[in-house]
Amino acid sequence: MVKVSTPGKIYLVGEHAVVYGEPAIIAAIGKRCYVEARKNEKVIITSQELNKSSSFTVDEVVSFTNDMTDLWDKCYNQKDFSELFSEIKKDPLNYAKIAVGKTLSRIEVKSGVSLSIKSDIPVGAGVGSGAALTVTVVKAVSELYRKKLSYEEVNEIAFEIEKLGHGTPSGGDNSTCCYGGLVWFQKKDPKNTIISLKKDIPYKLENFVLVYTKRPEKTTGELVQLVRELEEYYRNKRVKKIGMLACEMLAVLKNRNSSRMKEIINETQKNLAELGVSTPEIDELVSAVKKNGGGAKLCGAGGGGVVLCYHEDNKKLIKTIKDLGYNPIETELGVDGVRIELS
Repeated sequence: MVKVSTPGKIYLVGEHAVVYGEPAIIAAIGKRCYVEARKNEKVIITSQELNKSSSFTVDEVVSFTNDMTDLWDKCYNQKDFSELFSEIKKDPLNYAKIAVGKTLSRIEVKSGVSLSIKSDIPVGAGVGSGAALTVTVVKAVSELYRKKLSYEEVNEIAFEIEKLGHGTPSGGDNSTCCYGGLVWFQKKDPKNTIISLKKDIPYKLENFVLVYTKRPEKTTGELVQLVRELEEYYRNKRVKKIGMLACEMLAVLKNRNSSRMKEIINETQKNLAELGVSTPEIDELVSAVKKNGGGAKLCGAGGGGVVLCYHEDNKKLIKTIKDLGYNPIETELGVDGVRIELS
């Protein structure tokens, strides 16, 4: 038996813009996905959070994964991933099923695996629950069969799986979940820029609080497509601005300039709202935090999910959040990436 865990992530700055080649700063958070893997003739996937278990033959899993990969190609050519997203959403275990299929094919193993999945990471909240799951499954299955994959190889396979869930993702989510810490990420051809910021920013980021507003009605892939369908000039102006804010944030973090960091968080939220991915609930929370001298922005794709809040006075921030009826989630930022818990 092998047990592996992977953290979730939040964007300090850069979501949505990162899809168009702008830089982002992403942090691994202290909420993790855990997978226990055992050898089996079949593929058995059990989710403790969903209270659901399904069993498949290895051929069924590989065939389904190949079908979804072919459908991705078709949707990519049509520039519309609606059909793919619809298929994936039919069963909440489909994402894990694809992760197993991709990994077994990559490590050239014909046998199956029994997976038990447990996660502390809120689903559909903009904190990388899907990316953490893919990285954890890839690492757990490959370790179970003693196929030693490097961080780069695990990340590469996880990105292929993420594409089936999100269409044309940046790769930032899976990279941060895999490597951990704070990550400077930029999507580039032929190879993405992924730089650990542990040397530049060796300290932990404090006085940040996560707030879960509501479960988004749209998936990450659907929200990315919504932004893609905006008028090009309107979209690109805001995307470029978010990229500039990411560059400034790096310098601000190095210099520990908390007042400017707060302003960057608020400016980022303004641009994300103009891209159409905020919600009335998020806007209300952001407004309350700003009114009390803090900074707040949505995380991930938006449309609900988690809001990242900051204030030098942590107690004041928590009171503001609780007064609106939310439960603040205090968590470390910049934690370890994927790791083996038991083997």
